[in-house]
Amino acid sequence: MKHKESATEQATGRSSEEHSPLEPAEGSLNGFRNLLGKENGEWTSGFSLIAHGAIWMLIVAIISVVIAFIRGQMEPGYSPRDINDAGLLMFFVLGTVASVIAVVAGTQGAIIGEKQLGTAAWVLSKPASRRAFVLAKLAVHFRWLLTVSLAFPATAFYVLMTAISTLPPPPLAFLGGFGILALGLLFYLSLSLFLGTVFESRGPLAGCVFGFMVAGFMIANYAPEVTAAFPWLFFQSGFYLVSQQTIPLYGLVSIPATALWSVLFIILAMRRFERAEL
Repeated sequence: MKHKESATEQATGRSSEEHSPLEPAEGSLNGFRNLLGKENGEWTSGFSLIAHGAIWMLIVAIISVVIAFIRGQMEPGYSPRDINDAGLLMFFVLGTVASVIAVVAGTQGAIIGEKQLGTAAWVLSKPASRRAFVLAKLAVHFRWLLTVSLAFPATAFYVLMTAISTLPPPPLAFLGGFGILALGLLFYLSLSLFLGTVFESRGPLAGCVFGFMVAGFMIANYAPEVTAAFPWLFFQSGFYLVSQQTIPLYGLVSIPATALWSVLFIILAMRRFERAEL
């Protein structure tokens, strides 16, 4: 009798296991390393990485250097520092805009695309947590977007500007300005990933991220005090840091505020994705 009951329990157990839905692993970072490899593979396969690198090198570095060179030729009285300032202003403006466009182009389908194709549900049926899924995308996208849209162009810009003006911009201050742009990129990336857990199509996400930047430039003309809470004037903070070795007061407020916003968006993205139906 006991043998029959045991056999029945085993059969019932197997049946319930067969019909129970697959659930993602509950470990907070379970599968993180495997997901990093997956995301890195998607970035390095094909010509996407080369295309991104060439586009942002041209827009951020080459155009800034060309404008500085032309200004130097048109104004004979320009000193090497004046030439540097002309190039630096363009570099920080174009770097700010390019990083936002790069985020939209590179991540608008990072979560939404995987939800639409069903690959998110397939990946999470393996031993991988949803938190690791979001954090892996954040880490890999930040790494490659920072490299192709800011790091490589910044290196080329610094070398070329030094050759043109014969006066290298202050290296430590330039690294500080680069760090400000990198923080701005992290802000828009975390915002994009959060919105990817909110929307079901790419259009609203792209419109919100890009529209937020454009709206910030407009708000700065009418309510400049609001800009202290967001990275809208990071290009000015970076420029003043390198050219004058100082940061305006609104920049001193916006840098920690932007860091806090980035952390908040990442937390919200993880929480929302953990509850999402895939």
